[in-house]
Amino acid sequence: MAENTPVQGQSKGKSIACMVCGIASIVASYGYGVGLICAIVSLILGAQCKKDGVQNQFTKVGKITAIIGLILSIIGTIASIAVAIAGAALSAQYGY
Repeated sequence: MAENTPVQGQSKGKSIACMVCGIASIVASYGYGVGLICAIVSLILGAQCKKDGVQNQFTKVGKITAIIGLILSIIGTIASIAVAIAGAALSAQYGY
């Protein structure tokens, strides 16, 4: 077996992990950075699968869900910061 040839089971495992992390990033998108971490991990695994020459359905789904999870995580983080700033401003205004 050549040195750069991926082992079939290992590549399939990476692509499944890519998909699972991508789906987890959507589910945890409002979990204070957890979704962001899952999305980044999924994108890294997807890039590794592409480098290994593996492009199957799991990898494609993983990349798509990772991008969706990344966007939702960024929106959730911005919304959390906006709510915190609004709460601090209101508490300062009313002397709490």
